[in-house]
Amino acid sequence: MTTRESMSTQQKVAGNFVLALGTSVWATHFLVTDYLLQNWDPYFVTAGRLLSATFFLMTAYTLQARGRPLRRIPWRPTLLLSTAGIAVSTVCLTLGVKHAGPVSASIVAATAPIVAAFVARVVFRASLSAAVLFGAVVAVAGGVVAALGTRAGGIGEWRGGEFFILAAVTLFTWYSIGAQRWLTGLSQLGISAITIMTGGLALLAALPILVGLGIAEVRFQLDTRSVLSVLYLGAGPASFALFTWHWGISRVGVTIASIYSNLAPVVVVLIRMIQGEPPTSFHLVGGALIIAGVLFAQLLPARAGARAGQNPKE
Repeated sequence: MTTRESMSTQQKVAGNFVLALGTSVWATHFLVTDYLLQNWDPYFVTAGRLLSATFFLMTAYTLQARGRPLRRIPWRPTLLLSTAGIAVSTVCLTLGVKHAGPVSASIVAATAPIVAAFVARVVFRASLSAAVLFGAVVAVAGGVVAALGTRAGGIGEWRGGEFFILAAVTLFTWYSIGAQRWLTGLSQLGISAITIMTGGLALLAALPILVGLGIAEVRFQLDTRSVLSVLYLGAGPASFALFTWHWGISRVGVTIASIYSNLAPVVVVLIRMIQGEPPTSFHLVGGALIIAGVLFAQLLPARAGARAGQNPKE
């Protein structure tokens, strides 16, 4: 299997371009999910999204695998990664949109590069620089400020949606690293398709239990716009974005790929502006703090490394 170190410059450039495109498509899910949550239970929205994506991805992967998509699947790591990294993280993402709103949720999701650094520290025992730690503090502060800019407004309206987003980002980062390490026998399309399918089926099996416990509610609406919205979530933010994510990180790595999560609030705010809803000052300040924290955490170590390379004796 080709390592990232042996990737050509063209492959890395392609990986960056694909990640930027895929993340921009993924960012639209914040607004589409927010619309569906008006008439859908969060768990049913998530199940619809994953099962819709299963149809699109498994169709493509079945063609790639020449009609035998379930060959050579390492089911033990697949079940673990799919359940926690796909099903649970996507549920957390949906709950985050519900309780924080699409704009604040997308801004908090921009902390992904910081989260990726911490997860890499746990998984790979990589050291964390002071720049990363400081950047994390600045980014989290930005998430808090952005959360105060929701329409509900005020600290009294804090409902914890931001914590769901952070949990989703953490789980998905762990899933991304694990999938590239433990599912090496599958293509990037195969990783996307098999984990989405397994995660979707796991959530579908859990729905009766969740309903019985009163956690989920049988609430959905099958009008044309809602059905098209679910299909879009499956085809775009789930299928296309997940495949481009795996394809991109196989070429540039998870930490670099996570930088592109900063496109999410930009895309969401731009769409809101087109719809006639300009961002609040809280959103602007919070977004600026998060981007500043992310840039500080990543660019300062890079500059330090460049200086060290120029002065090898120091």
